[in-house]
Amino acid sequence: MQEFFQHLIQSLSEAVGEPLAIEEGTRVHCDFDEFPLLFQYLPDAEQVLLAVPLAEIPEDDREARYRALLHGQYLFHQTGGGALSLDEEGRFACLQIVKDIRSLTPENFPVLVENFLHVAQYWRDRCLAADPAEAAGTSSTAPTAEPHGVTMLRV
Repeated sequence: MQEFFQHLIQSLSEAVGEPLAIEEGTRVHCDFDEFPLLFQYLPDAEQVLLAVPLAEIPEDDREARYRALLHGQYLFHQTGGGALSLDEEGRFACLQIVKDIRSLTPENFPVLVENFLHVAQYWRDRCLAADPAEAAGTSSTAPTAEPHGVTMLRV
């Protein structure tokens, strides 16, 4: 399966037109649209982890911002199946998703990454909103994926 992970990364490299280097056969660090993104193959579980830091949570009304993160996490309805988290000090938000490698293909992997980055942008914007009430938002409008074939990935 490690070879298949490498094949997935190769397909993503081709989709973005830039070579992505695999470290130690299981990890890739790269920047997409100003997001530092980690891909990690987890061989024991045969899963692929995608993780991206979102933003430092502003100090003003952090409680409302934390509430917005929790509400968005409810039934994954605003995370595209990903999980939102905070660092140990509760200052920095991250987004991560884990997929069974058998559910991925060279065709759907770049789409997964693109959609994941759309969700990351949505949550970065929510985390940094000037008005904590906006961050807590009542909207259930989750980010939408671009139509198939339209790519916005940039390395």
